[in-house]
Amino acid sequence: MARQGRKSLLESNIQFWLENKMLTEGLYRNISEAQVDFYARDLSLLLPVTSDPDYQDGQVWQSAFKNWVYESGIVPVQTGIVPPTLVSGVTVNGTFYPDSTVGGFAHFVDFPNGRIIFNSPISTASIVRTSFAYKEVTVGFAEELDNERMDLLIETAIKDNPRQSGVQSYPSRDNRTLPAIWIDVLRRENDGYELGSKSLVSDFYGVLHIWARDRWMRNIVEDILNDAHRDVLLGIDFNSAPFPLLHRGRRNPAWSKYSDYANVYSNFFWRRIYLDEIGCKKDKPLFEIERTRLTFQARIYPNF
Repeated sequence: MARQGRKSLLESNIQFWLENKMLTEGLYRNISEAQVDFYARDLSLLLPVTSDPDYQDGQVWQSAFKNWVYESGIVPVQTGIVPPTLVSGVTVNGTFYPDSTVGGFAHFVDFPNGRIIFNSPISTASIVRTSFAYKEVTVGFAEELDNERMDLLIETAIKDNPRQSGVQSYPSRDNRTLPAIWIDVLRRENDGYELGSKSLVSDFYGVLHIWARDRWMRNIVEDILNDAHRDVLLGIDFNSAPFPLLHRGRRNPAWSKYSDYANVYSNFFWRRIYLDEIGCKKDKPLFEIERTRLTFQARIYPNF
C-alpha cells in the first residue's frame, strides 16, 4: 500500500486536532441513563432501525444524538466541567450488558452515528438505553463520498429546541447534523528549505467551513478557531499510528488517546504543522444555515 504523503497526513491531523479541540473546549453533552429533558422525554432511549440495508431488523438501535465521544482522557480547559461519558455497554429491559458481553446481547458501538448494533437481532419491543456523551460539533470533509447527496439535518426535536413543530427527533445514518466544520484543503505551494538541498517547505492553503443553525453557535466555533492563529499542531504519522475508528464506526482498541500520539516524544510523531495565517469571512446564509469560512495557511518543514 502506498504511503500517505503530506496532504493526506495534514488532512488527518487537522481532523483529529479539531475533534480534540472542540472537546477540550467543552463542546459536548453527557447523557446519563434514563435522563429526561424539560418535556419528560428519555434522552438515553434508543429506537430500533427497521430500514438499514446492512442489518436485520432489531440489530440496530439509534440514539437521538449522533457523533458519540469515543476519545478518552479529555481534560476540558475550563475547570468544573465533567469529562465526557464513554459508552461502556447497553441496558436492555432493565439488564445491563457491558461491551464484553458474548452471546445473545453481544454488541458494538457505532460512534459516528450514535448507534448500538447487536450481533444478532433482539425484539424491537425491547426497551434499550445507554449512557454516553455526544459531540456538539460535527467535523468532516467537504469532499467526502456522497457528501452532496446526504441529507443535512438542520435541527432535531430533542437536540435543538426547534422553532417549529413536526421536526424529526431521531437522525438516520445518512443525516449530517449541525453545527459542523467542513475541512477543504485547496492548494499547495513549495519553497526550498536550504541551498543545495532537495528538501521542501510546503505551504497548504485551505478553508474551514463553519455551518450552524444559529449565529450564537456559529460565533462560538468561529472564536475558538480564530484563537488558534499561530498554533502549532504536533502531527501524527498515520503511516504507522493507528486510526481511532475502525470499520462501521467501532473504536480501535489499539488507539489510546490523542495526546499520546500528538506528542514530540511519541514513536508516531511526524512533523510540526504551523498555522501561520487564519482569516475569517462571513458567507451568505444557505436557507436557515448560518455560514462562515475560515481560510488558513499550514506550513510544514521537512525535518521538524
